[in-house]
Amino acid sequence: MVQGERSHIAIIGAGIVGLAFAVALNALDKEHKFAIDLYEATPELVEIGAGINVWPLTLSILKEIGLYETLIPFFDHYPDLERRIVCGLRKGDEKNGFHVYDVMNEGGGLRIHRADFQRGLVQHLPLSESNKVHINTPCTFHLNHCLIDYTRDGSEDCRIKLHFDGKPSKECDVVIGADGIHSTVRQLFLSRLPNPKRYEKYHKPVWSGLVAYRGLVSREDLEETYPGHRALTHPGLIYTGKTRYVTMYPVSGGKFINVVAVTRDTSNNTGVWEGPWKVEVTQEELFHTYQGFDEEVMALIHCIKKPTKWALHALDHLDIYSKQQVFLMGDAAHAMLPHLGAGATVGIEDAYILASMLTHQSTSRPLDLEKIKLISTIYNMVLVPHATHMSKLTIETGDLLDLTAPGFDLERYKLGDKIPIETLVNTFRQVERNWTWSSSDPKEDRRKVENLLESWNGPT
Repeated sequence: MVQGERSHIAIIGAGIVGLAFAVALNALDKEHKFAIDLYEATPELVEIGAGINVWPLTLSILKEIGLYETLIPFFDHYPDLERRIVCGLRKGDEKNGFHVYDVMNEGGGLRIHRADFQRGLVQHLPLSESNKVHINTPCTFHLNHCLIDYTRDGSEDCRIKLHFDGKPSKECDVVIGADGIHSTVRQLFLSRLPNPKRYEKYHKPVWSGLVAYRGLVSREDLEETYPGHRALTHPGLIYTGKTRYVTMYPVSGGKFINVVAVTRDTSNNTGVWEGPWKVEVTQEELFHTYQGFDEEVMALIHCIKKPTKWALHALDHLDIYSKQQVFLMGDAAHAMLPHLGAGATVGIEDAYILASMLTHQSTSRPLDLEKIKLISTIYNMVLVPHATHMSKLTIETGDLLDLTAPGFDLERYKLGDKIPIETLVNTFRQVERNWTWSSSDPKEDRRKVENLLESWNGPT
């Protein structure tokens, strides 16, 4: 590349994390080192799912990249660091369930509808027609571009050629794989590592043995069905039971209640989910699965007119997210289960940390290959152990919430059994400990990677 030219970054996937990376790079690229091409496989931008948890950690990043004011109207309460309830934990697999424990932290948990979050991110993309943001890093958005391969052109600066299904090839200097749990970039990336057979098991996600029933309940419907339902005034509730639990929290400024009911599928002993991951099911199936649960749970189920059932998949823990000019982030790198509400935040952390390194004062315009290799090395060193820890913590939290975790004297109890309050409190205290990460400072990791960039003298 010619000295002074911008380096071209291709982001594959315009989900939450891909959009967040584009917004973060533009916000931090004060020296105008980069240009972005954002590729999305679908013909229009559509988000699947309902609620996203925004923790104090996430909020700190959103403030720094300029999204804070845009998103405030969509949160269920004004963001602050007051000690708040994250969720109330109840024993739910009894007709007359009861409160056990309030999980609390600084700032609590903000909830936002995924579509609202996505709209906020899109508004802050540095597109040529944007009048919302200052453009440091111009972005071109390409819909209906499905990546099928990437190759290196063999030139001295080792540019990458992207090959799309039915579209002309494009060139770039850095590839960001933010294309989700089914990531094409991940499969191509792993197949090009020196020992590709070792990584074959990471190409595809693995079924967890869990399914989740999801639905949105309007506030009006719930008020009419069950006046005074505690979900109408509570920031978040989890009704726990043996092998299953139901979580609910307000979204869209309290207009809706997002309901996610997770259960272990004991009918499938193969360890493999056959068929589509998401299907519409009847209310009767949901009633049957949670038969005997608290009447508040049954009232919510009554208000879910078209429940969907999702087979919950995750990725086994990868030990590498990047090599040279290719970076995986978000679900493409570490798709995890939903029990902690951490998946989006960990992906946004990936985006923030990589954007911080790429725009660091020590990087040149354009980026040289040795600097990219160093950034890749540090990215793996810092983010692989962090995301792996979060994924393991998520699995443990799921076991705690459905009362199957070892070491808490839960083995003797069945669905609907009376469990001593002391046992439940001890179990749920561990849930609270598992949420302490949500108030940590993302700038600590940023300082860590920047110090490594400035002082590194090891191999890359």
